[in-house]
Amino acid sequence: MEAENFSFDSIMDARRKAVEHSIRPISIEELKSLEESLFRDASDVWYEPFRQFVDENRHSTFYHAAVDDQIQVVYCRDKEKGIWFIPERAVGILEAKELEILKEIVDAR
Repeated sequence: MEAENFSFDSIMDARRKAVEHSIRPISIEELKSLEESLFRDASDVWYEPFRQFVDENRHSTFYHAAVDDQIQVVYCRDKEKGIWFIPERAVGILEAKELEILKEIVDAR
């Protein structure tokens, strides 16, 4: 069996292009709705940190983007913080490299 050609750089480039294409400001009301699709109930370990982050920064501008492989991001440019998630499967904090890419994308708009 032949090994698949795997190019991390091409995957990351495709994801960046998808974010550039799909990123848009998202309202607090939309974030609250998104919260419902992300967390099945309040016992999820990410529920409270997500809710608190949104509540603490409700006067900031948030951005939402979707990537072709189901990954989505929520980014707060004012606080330079964000999360990635795959609905009903996984959630994580965006790290410095991803935040820098999102900053570049948002600032270029």
